[in-house]
Formats: sequence, C-alpha cells, structure tokens
Amino acid sequence: MSRGEQKTVLITGASGGIGMATAIYLAEKGYSVVATSRSDDRLAALKSLASERQLPISTVVMDVNSDEAVNSVLPEVLAEHGGVDALVNNAGYSLWGPGESLSIDELRDVFETNFYAAFRMMQGVLPGMTERGSGTIVNVTSVEGKIVTPFNGGYGATKFALEGLSEAMRLELWPLGVRVVVIEPGLYSTNLFSNQVVAERTEASDLPYGPLLARYRKHRAGYDRFAKNPVKVARVIHRAIRSRRPRFRYTVGAEATLGILASRYLPERVFQTLLSRALLR
Repeated sequence: MSRGEQKTVLITGASGGIGMATAIYLAEKGYSVVATSRSDDRLAALKSLASERQLPISTVVMDVNSDEAVNSVLPEVLAEHGGVDALVNNAGYSLWGPGESLSIDELRDVFETNFYAAFRMMQGVLPGMTERGSGTIVNVTSVEGKIVTPFNGGYGATKFALEGLSEAMRLELWPLGVRVVVIEPGLYSTNLFSNQVVAERTEASDLPYGPLLARYRKHRAGYDRFAKNPVKVARVIHRAIRSRRPRFRYTVGAEATLGILASRYLPERVFQTLLSRALLR
C-alpha cells in the first residue's frame, strides 16, 4: 500500500490480545493505525514495539466508557488523520458467574464497556464515513454472541446485544457506503480471562452452584491450552476491512464454527446435553 493509498484504522482495546495483534498486523500491511486504550501504561508495550519496528502506529489514551473523554479526544484524532477508514471496536472484558449471582451494577458495568462504548465509538466516526460514502465498522463480538456457555451469561448478553445492533446498522448503513461487520472469535490467547471480573456472589454459600463451578473450572483449564495466536483473528479483520463487499459475520476458529453449526442443526435438547457434558460433568 503506497502512502497515497494509505488508509487509517482506529482500534479500541489495543493494549493486548486481539487489539494489539490487529494493530501490529495492519501496520505491517501498510495501514496507518490509531491504537487506543484507557491508560498510557497499558499502551507502553505496543508503543515500544511500534518504535522498534518503525510501524505506522500512533497510540492515544481514550476511555471509551466516558462521553467526556470520547467527545474531547476523538474529534482531535479524526481531524489529525482526516477521518478514519475503519473502526475496530475491540475493547471489552468478561464478567463471569452464575446468572443468579450477578448484581445489576455488575451487569451495567459490563454493558457499559462491551456494548455502550462500542455504540459511542460508532456514533463518533459515522458522520465522517457517511459524508464520504465509505468506511467499515468492525465489531469484535465472540462465539458467545451466538451460543453462551455456563456462567458467561452476563458477558454473552453484551455480545448478543452488540450483534443485534450491528445487524440493524448494517442494513441502515449499506446504502450509504458504510459496511458493518462482526467478528466472532473462539478460543484465542488474549487478556480477556486475565482481566475477567468474577461476580462478587459467585461463591456465595447460599447459592447451589459450588460443585458445578468446580467442574466447569476443571474442564475449562483443559481447553485453555488449545488457545490460538490472536494474529489469526487479525488476519480475518484485515480481510473484512479490505473487502469491498465483506460478509456480515466472520466466525474465527474451528471450535467456534463447529459449535455454532451444532447449535443450529442439532435438536435443542441434544445440543444442550453435549454442551453440559463438555463443561459441567
């Protein structure tokens, strides 16, 4: 990609995992990347690597959960770069625990980061995209946005919501030249689980989930060793951004693809039994 053709991509949650892998991968492909996170310390590793490799990555501190922060920082970014050609909404975290254990405040917080922040960013970049008649919005959801596993109801709810919003906006924006895409990763090595918030009442003695939690953790520990390099997700994001006619959904990972297909074509009770045996027995 020549300098005259260089496109600008804005990535949220770029301090690690899929966001950082995507920032590096797209910069290596010749894109001008604006990588954001809520603190400068979180961006230190990416800044160091970009400097070392002389990659076209600029880092910006922006708290996507804050109207004030986005409204003050984002216009400066757009003005400096003459707008952005693509937005990758990747910021998010996982809330874990039985549905009965979740508090309203915990649910509000995870929706604020995983859903409302993505919506806030979309609203911020869309005026420029629709005025130019071009642009791509990539919302990183999850296989949990299609099939939710036990104790991930709070997290899955945010991803279902983001997929629903994305589906409507895809239809609204397509005639205006703006493409909306969702990326549904399966099991990849990211900081999602290290940053996971466990609901405060998950282990409460008055709740009956203790044995199920222990079984789930045992099974999950076995599956985690199969987590793959997030650069594979970055490649798919690149494919969606560079495509003139991208698909709406890109499911990434064999286990995610098989899980979604099984949920679609197997009888509901059979699928529920298989999932339960894989995680709770």
